[in-house]
Amino acid sequence: MATFFDPTPEERRKLEEIAAGIPEMQATLVRNHPQLTMPDRGAHQQQLAASRVVLKAAATLPPALDGLGVFHRGSERVGIGRISTGLGCPHAETDPDFLGLMVAFRSPAGRRIDFITINDPTSPTDTPEEFLALLEATATAAASSNLLASRALLLAGLVRHAGLRAPVIATHVTAQTLRTERSTTAYQQYWTGIVRARDVLGKFTFVPANDGSAAGEIEQGPARFTRDWRRRQSAGPLVFDLRWIPFVDERSTSLENLTAPWTDAQQVSVGTVTFVQTDPETADAKLVALLATEMGANAGNWEEAPGADPVRLPATRFTATRQLAYRASQQSRRALPDESYASYFERGEIGPALASELIRRYQDKRAAGHWVPDVGEMAVV
Repeated sequence: MATFFDPTPEERRKLEEIAAGIPEMQATLVRNHPQLTMPDRGAHQQQLAASRVVLKAAATLPPALDGLGVFHRGSERVGIGRISTGLGCPHAETDPDFLGLMVAFRSPAGRRIDFITINDPTSPTDTPEEFLALLEATATAAASSNLLASRALLLAGLVRHAGLRAPVIATHVTAQTLRTERSTTAYQQYWTGIVRARDVLGKFTFVPANDGSAAGEIEQGPARFTRDWRRRQSAGPLVFDLRWIPFVDERSTSLENLTAPWTDAQQVSVGTVTFVQTDPETADAKLVALLATEMGANAGNWEEAPGADPVRLPATRFTATRQLAYRASQQSRRALPDESYASYFERGEIGPALASELIRRYQDKRAAGHWVPDVGEMAVV
């Protein structure tokens, strides 16, 4: 039986102290990287693709999910999806790194539901303290554009911030990033962290529903994932089978050893998530890409039980810390407030006022020399 995290005021204070380190880490990235001129995401800064997405829930759902959040049998919800590299700074897509997939929706009751994933079944670290140390080390490593020098700086940063755990963390992260280094496409399998669904803990995994081979030959080069995804999505929709992996026991689905993969023999399909076929040259597609850049997302955007208190921290210590850290990051980088784009989740459209704000931000960042996805010239509406 899984134990749910229910922090005391003192435990919550300690988690808030961890999250309070995020703005300084973002500032370190700005100081160290020439293409960052203002605070941005502490991780997954570099956007490879973004578009409208559609979640279709399965006709049959496990009891833990049935009627929870966006999971209503056979229903469809419009949302927004984003693909990114893992680091908090732009770099060649041939460099070793994670890939991330984020999709966001709103439930019928108006609750924000986000799925935040990486292309590895394990977490980079076992504890939130170690994860902050890893982020701080990657911010330090951003000072070098040379791959070998960057790795040396990363290890040195880990030694400074994680102490004796540095070699273990570095070895595990290196193994994780090899998956991306050897990949030919960002259209691959992704895994979320652990969430609570009623009285069950579990993870989700996004599994490609087809190989997209009609998209043509894979290109190599510093923008290989961006170009390949664009080619594939221009040719047709990119569909993921969304699967739920419930907790079994501490040995096979550990809640403590997060760097160990979960067994998934018990997984069940609970729907599909589709990145709709998109012409990236249209104004609508460009605006959605800019919205994905400017909006926030949070692993704590979830409904653990029908009507659950949205202020309550998530049911695992790691996810609870992520919720606080993402919130601190979005405040520091001045992400768009949720209410400014809430209507998008109802119609999948971006109105004139939001479009003007997105274009203004895009133009300001380009003028400041800050890295943003290149959607070409756009005029304020």
